[in-house]
Amino acid sequence: MTAFFTRYYKKTNLTVIFLCLFFVVTAASASDSRLTINHAELVASGEQYLLNADLELNLSEQVEDALSKGVPLNFLVEFQLTTPREYWFDKEIITVSNNVSLSYHALSRQYLINRNKHQQSYATLAEAIAEFVRLREWAMFDKRLLEPDETYYAGLRVRLDHSKLPKPIQVEALGSESWNMISQRYRWEPALMP
Repeated sequence: MTAFFTRYYKKTNLTVIFLCLFFVVTAASASDSRLTINHAELVASGEQYLLNADLELNLSEQVEDALSKGVPLNFLVEFQLTTPREYWFDKEIITVSNNVSLSYHALSRQYLINRNKHQQSYATLAEAIAEFVRLREWAMFDKRLLEPDETYYAGLRVRLDHSKLPKPIQVEALGSESWNMISQRYRWEPALMP
């Protein structure tokens, strides 16, 4: 009888340990920050091509806490247009980087988005993020850069600029998934006309 209880106790302990580990790992991954590009396109407008993109941004509790204490989050939106070459690296046509910052102003109790030297304010973080994740009509390049009968590839990546974080957070951000906000490289073949 004692042997039965000992075996049952050991199996129960292992099950409890595995369940605890599962919940800890699940909770840790759920609390990490994440930045994803869901869709991007180039749209012709006059003599320019404009970028429209839809992102997804989830902030960890740690990042939200730092933001609410006045730490601004500066993001780089990096766009690149290339044309393929057969025996060498793709030829770079243009590379464009834009800054977008998300911050909290404690006196007005509003979240601010600065984009292209234009500032917008929002009452809640959810409203600010809803605006942040919609990139609309960003001028990327002139049609004059394009050549007829050429194939082009566009690439887009968005990432948190760690160099603009306060120094103590830069050190913490090095190995932290909470501060590792970098999207995948979204690549597509747009239909471009010179």
